[in-house]
Amino acid sequence: MFSKRIFIIITLVLLAGVAIAFIILNNGNRSENNPATAPSNPTPTPTPVTLLTWVDEAGFSFQYPEGTTIDNHLEDNKNYANLTLTLPTKEVVSIVMSDNTYKDLDEWVGDNSSIDTMLEGSPAKKIVKDGLETIASIDNEVIVLITGKDTKDIVGSWTFIYPTTTVSKNTAPSGDSGENVLEEE
Repeated sequence: MFSKRIFIIITLVLLAGVAIAFIILNNGNRSENNPATAPSNPTPTPTPVTLLTWVDEAGFSFQYPEGTTIDNHLEDNKNYANLTLTLPTKEVVSIVMSDNTYKDLDEWVGDNSSIDTMLEGSPAKKIVKDGLETIASIDNEVIVLITGKDTKDIVGSWTFIYPTTTVSKNTAPSGDSGENVLEEE
């Protein structure tokens, strides 16, 4: 009989201990998951970045963040465009537009692995080499290469500008017979 009482007392103490431990642990978890009791960390509001637009006489434009320095390599007489952008983050992006010497983009890719992409509606290829991504697109026998660690903003805002013909006020009309008309002033 005495051992029966000891057994009941020990069992009740153990059950009470388990219940207290459960309550303590459960309350601790609730306070961590409860947004009312969880400490709030203020999230910084991102400051909007002012974008500027570069329009190049080689026939393209793109947007870049204010504070970017651009070296347009005026000494380069080989390429239609040769730009080096140093972004405010100190990352460097280069843009080169030159005569195309490749049969197609697959020949440009060579043995590298590539991802098919687009550059303002024109087919393009992206490769990653030495930690830099390069986007290449061939447009009107000209190859465009955009290289940098992160080129998505420039590529996303890229626009090809095609030449347009304008009619001059001083243009003489041609005759109906196909002859050239010469006017004297």
